[in-house]
Amino acid sequence: MATNFSASLTQASDEANEMYCEECERHGDGHVTAVAFCVDCVEYKCATCQKYHRRQFQNHKLQDSDHMPQDFYFEKCSAHPNQLIKFYCSDCIKEACKECKDNEHVNCSDINHLPTLASDIQKSEEFKGLRKYIDKLKEDIKYTNTLVKAKCEVIDKQEEQATEACKEYKDKLLAAYTLQHQNLIDNFDKKLNETVVKLEKERKDLIQELSEKEKKFEENIKKAETDIIEEVVSTNTNFKSLKLEHLNLVENLKALTVELKHAQNLGQNCKLLIKLKSAKQLCENLHKSIEQMYHVNIQRYKFKISDFQPAKQSSENRTAYFSFEKVSVERRIVFDFDIKSLSNDINSLLVLSEGTLIFSDCAKCSLVICTFVKSNRKYMNDIKFETKPWDITKVSDYEAAVTFPDERHIKLIKFSEDMKVLNTSEIPGHASCFGIAYSNNHLVVSYLFPSSVKILSLSGEIMKAFDKDDNGKDLFSCPYYLTVSPDNTMIYVSDSSTETVTCLNFNGKVYFIYKDDHLKSPNQLVVDEYGSVYVCGYKSNNIHHLSSDLTKVKILIDGRHGIAGHIVSGASLTQASDEANEMYCEECERHGDGHVTAVAFCVDLCGI
Repeated sequence: MATNFSASLTQASDEANEMYCEECERHGDGHVTAVAFCVDCVEYKCATCQKYHRRQFQNHKLQDSDHMPQDFYFEKCSAHPNQLIKFYCSDCIKEACKECKDNEHVNCSDINHLPTLASDIQKSEEFKGLRKYIDKLKEDIKYTNTLVKAKCEVIDKQEEQATEACKEYKDKLLAAYTLQHQNLIDNFDKKLNETVVKLEKERKDLIQELSEKEKKFEENIKKAETDIIEEVVSTNTNFKSLKLEHLNLVENLKALTVELKHAQNLGQNCKLLIKLKSAKQLCENLHKSIEQMYHVNIQRYKFKISDFQPAKQSSENRTAYFSFEKVSVERRIVFDFDIKSLSNDINSLLVLSEGTLIFSDCAKCSLVICTFVKSNRKYMNDIKFETKPWDITKVSDYEAAVTFPDERHIKLIKFSEDMKVLNTSEIPGHASCFGIAYSNNHLVVSYLFPSSVKILSLSGEIMKAFDKDDNGKDLFSCPYYLTVSPDNTMIYVSDSSTETVTCLNFNGKVYFIYKDDHLKSPNQLVVDEYGSVYVCGYKSNNIHHLSSDLTKVKILIDGRHGIAGHIVSGASLTQASDEANEMYCEECERHGDGHVTAVAFCVDLCGI
């Protein structure tokens, strides 16, 4: 019996009773018709294999094609798919291939060659008995079919009766259940109508009660509003009075100037003399008013709305709904440290707290801390670093952030009350970071290579980045310094290369750009508490005073006041604005001839 037959050959074997040489198939020589059968090896042989097998095994019994087994079984072994089933074990009552015979049935005593064993199967008593048994079963099946049919009729009738009974009972149950629910709904509707009548009366009473309380509440809140407005208005009454007096003086001077011009044109010298004397006195009064208006401090305050929850507190009996807290204005500090020991490469300075000034000494790679104590004692010490510090910003009274462009990171430095360094932590700068400002728990940082402005968290995460305008052009070229407005809504950036100051919001929208021929290489800039911007011109050696919308107010101080360099702080600006009370020629300034000290006042033109 050959192995490794294809499915088509196996199926064809039922019709073509031809066997192939198992020896040839085993050695890959294809399907060669068998002409002999070795009883000892239990294998079919072709003529060639028979010849060599007879020489090698002379004692083996070979049967020719007329006497060899002709009933072939072509099923494959389930355990060994490459083997045909050739044997049957009567002990195990199981068929087997050659491998199964040699391995699994080695201890079986009654295992035979399947075709040989099956040669006389049709004449055996076992086959005859099976035929008789099958005939008997046919009669039993016929009787059983009749019996099953009768039983199925009974079952169908029972199922039909049960279905009808269930439907009838189900309809009765549903009707009873629906009636029960309707009774519950009717009872509820009765109670509901009674409750609605009762609630309508309670609602009417409640509306009347709340209306009376609302009227009282409205009276109280209007009174509280009037009281707080009167208190707020009276806070700076003195300043308003001074302002009114100042405006009256200005109007009087304008009117008097017209009269002077009129008397001069008519040649009324007596009248001109009288008006001149009056104008002189008025000018002196106006000058004093200007000084007073400049130096007077207004009372600042924070308006508050009281924490009030109507659901938990009585509204109509409450009187305090609004309040405001007066904010004390910090006194101005004049630092007069001798800083000759410092290098000429001071990049930035910062008033960290009252009595404490910090310089970044770029040449010496250090921060210089100048401290002024109440005992009039002054201290100066420095903190050394490996690379150059650039700009500084205040995070709190005892904490500052410093940029280090060469290291591409920011250091957050915490100080003790006596200005000793407690600890230093690093924040990723992501690139060459220069200018820095603190705003609402974030850092606003300017960068070079490439130039941009970014908003970082205190952990260094980039929240926003601005480098292009709406037209896709670069916003900045050399943005060495920046600052933010007091209300933390605007960012002001000085650009040393384009000689501009740019104002943009925290979404990167550009609002204003300042450029002036008298501002060269703008560097550090600050914003005061009123929103005015002060920017220092590095090469023009001056400080420009700008409004919050970057409109030029005036050049505050310049080289004639001793300014030279590129740093400016809130303290230095305050001091400069207090001391620089020298008047300049308005004609020269109008024609672009710079600031020339005024030596006369023209009454007719009301100019200096």
